[in-house]
Amino acid sequence: MHFSMMMLCNPEIAQAFYQFHMLLQSQVNHVPPDTARIARAALRDPNPYLQLRDFLGSVFDDEMFANLFPERGQPAAAPWRLALVTIMQFAEGLSDREASEAVRTRIDWKYLLGLELIDPGFHYSILSRFRDRLIDGHAEMQLLERLLDKCKLLGLLRAGSDARTDSTHILSSVRKLNRNELVGETLRAAFNVLSNVDPRWVMANMDGSWYLKYARRFGYPREILSQEALEASAEEIGRDGTALLENIWREGAPEYLRSLPAVQTLRQCWIAQFWMDNGVLRWRHAGNLPPAPNRIDSPYDTEARYCVKRSTEWVGYKIHLTEMCSPGSPHLITNVETTNAHSPDAAHVARCQDELASRGLLPSRQFVDGSYMGSQIALESRRLHNVELIGPVKQNWHHAQVESGFDLSAFKIDWDGQFAICPQGKKSTGWWSATGHTGRVSVHTKFSRSDCAKCSVNQLCTKNGTKNPRKLAFLPREEHEWLASSRIEQRTPEWKQLYNRRAGIESTISQGVRSVGMRRSRYRGLSKTHLQSVAVACAINLQRLSDFWAGDLPAPTRVSAFASLGQRIT
Repeated sequence: MHFSMMMLCNPEIAQAFYQFHMLLQSQVNHVPPDTARIARAALRDPNPYLQLRDFLGSVFDDEMFANLFPERGQPAAAPWRLALVTIMQFAEGLSDREASEAVRTRIDWKYLLGLELIDPGFHYSILSRFRDRLIDGHAEMQLLERLLDKCKLLGLLRAGSDARTDSTHILSSVRKLNRNELVGETLRAAFNVLSNVDPRWVMANMDGSWYLKYARRFGYPREILSQEALEASAEEIGRDGTALLENIWREGAPEYLRSLPAVQTLRQCWIAQFWMDNGVLRWRHAGNLPPAPNRIDSPYDTEARYCVKRSTEWVGYKIHLTEMCSPGSPHLITNVETTNAHSPDAAHVARCQDELASRGLLPSRQFVDGSYMGSQIALESRRLHNVELIGPVKQNWHHAQVESGFDLSAFKIDWDGQFAICPQGKKSTGWWSATGHTGRVSVHTKFSRSDCAKCSVNQLCTKNGTKNPRKLAFLPREEHEWLASSRIEQRTPEWKQLYNRRAGIESTISQGVRSVGMRRSRYRGLSKTHLQSVAVACAINLQRLSDFWAGDLPAPTRVSAFASLGQRIT
């Protein structure tokens, strides 16, 4: 019997053949002699990819991706090679087509991938399918974890080193829409999906004028309208969308139409942008809109959210990067997290430390900026992981609108006696605890109205003179004492000199934005954007490893000629 027929008839033979093929694919330590000889002769020395192959060897293997592929069927291209190509294309800013062409034509890529010189490569569409497999299998972080494991074996990473963390924004891959464009484009997107799913139902339930109104994309140059005309146009779109939703939920309409993601997006958008006034649809004004986490900003990427941070506005996501920063070793990124744009930075600290602890890469000190800091967060970091969180804490708020006003530090607190003593020596008369809407517990105390009325420095302590006595609110004892000592410590030159080590994370973000395209997502959705973030981090790590082995160490902070002259004089 022909061998191919035996494979079809006997599953055991087919399985054995598949395992044999994967065994051949997994021989990643071998670089074909012709490839090695010609690559070293033709390429400059040291070449980054030659160095990475010589020092790192094989970072990935097929075994780590085995659960992402079926056991039977046509053997796939070697997953370990696809993982490397995924990282390399971000390192060089290549599209899938360009990366596939580089595998086919470039000697340094063939050397790194362990391919013969005459290897034809693979079709570019394989890369997209491989990324889908990584996301479906929740295996995207394996790319970074395996690279870091290899660096640990080489002695380039160790627990107890210093680390620094910061975040930056990622722009979504969709076009930014104003509110009028958003509702029009959301309704148009729903029409397009419904037309593909059930064109007969669409033709039977559509108003004839809708074909003209929603045939082309919103956002093209249109006539300039007044604010009243724009609102009337938006409400007209709202009435059309409401009529469509009523038809979909009408008795006798196919039930599967209600579960379509485009229809659910339309409902969510209409709830956020319109309201009913005695049966009349009205356009919501700015003060009546739901918060950003509860409304979509594009029908084509429903996970992207609008956010404002100081002077920066964007629609998209946020990336948190943590890197080791001990002297004498490459500053490698050890953790990456991609979150919604509105997610607070402080919530990232615990997740980051848990992730680093699971990999045995917990730092002894973690440098962060003020958005990550908090008394409870810093104490939990020390208690759970023995990590000292170093960053600026919020300073005291002066109660009076003058520089000499009495803030919280001017009062002595007797925790055992449960009272506070003001700068004039008076004791507070009440003491109680309260829980805020966030679940945080705070302690409150107040002073006697008669004592505050007679006080000679009343104007430095209370806002309304003798009308109201002074009240204090502060954190529980452990948090309050830590906060007070941190405020004193951060005024010292030694702490400021130590905190300067955090500044290096800014250059990492700059490298990611300028060198490997981290600022804008190539894909839509949080999971795909996170995969891009992981690949970007791996690309930066490979660049830094190559520079480290070539002796190209990070330059010190640049100082201007005038400042340098001043340092020499002093």
